[in-house]
This record gives sequence, C-alpha cells and structure tokens, in this order.
Amino acid sequence: MSRYFPTVSNFLVPHLASLLKMEIAPMVDQIEFHPGWTQDDTVALCQNNKILVEAWSPLGHGKLLEHPILVEIGKNHGKSSAQIMIRYALQKDVLPLPKSTNKKRIASNLDVFDFELNPDEMRRIDSIQNEAFSGSNPSTVTF
Repeated sequence: MSRYFPTVSNFLVPHLASLLKMEIAPMVDQIEFHPGWTQDDTVALCQNNKILVEAWSPLGHGKLLEHPILVEIGKNHGKSSAQIMIRYALQKDVLPLPKSTNKKRIASNLDVFDFELNPDEMRRIDSIQNEAFSGSNPSTVTF
C-alpha cells in the first residue's frame, strides 16, 4: 500500500472548509505568509485541523527587508531582517520556505535558532499590515 500526503497550495478558509468534509484532509497548505500578510484565519483553521502551514515568500518578496520595525528588531538581536522574518514564521508555527541559491544567504537563513522574539517584538511585527502582498488572489481561480 503506498502512502501519500495530500498537499494543497493557496487554499483559503472556504476552500479548506470544503476539503475538510472529505475522507482524507490535506496535511499541508502552502500559502503566502510573511509580516504584512499573515492570513490569520487560514492559519488558524489549518492549525486547528492539524494541517501544516508552509510559507512561500516568507521574506515578503524582498519588499520588507528594509522595513524599520524588522531592521530595528534585527539590530537588537544581531540578526538581519530576513532572519527576523524567518524566526517570526517559526514562532507562529508556520514552516518558512525562503528561496535562495546564494550559499551565504542559505546559511544565514538557517541561523535562526539561537534567539527568540519576545511577545512585544511579535506584536510589533504583527502590526505590519497589508504590505508586500503578491496580489495573487486564490479565490479568483476557477477549476
């Protein structure tokens, strides 16, 4: 008997609600997630149903690298804003998938386990709203 792990991409609450009525629910939903676009309702539904949330573009398409909140928090920890965004996703129980082919950046992206963001820092990052969204709306796709 072969095993498979159903995975979906860009499924929002209405899409997931339909799927959760099926015999086999997805195990993973890969969505756009980063400071400024956290999709809290979708993340909550996934986490409440034991669906892993994978974050594509956890660095906000590079548009948030100079965001003052992220830069300041990074300086406080001796980390880059990219590392802060990756750590933020991890502390939200979201699996970040940063993309890079640069060996130094790949190593830097992995160097996020020697610090934690405190509750105030998490709140400050949460305050970044409606920034760096790709503009792709999964609800407009027809099957």
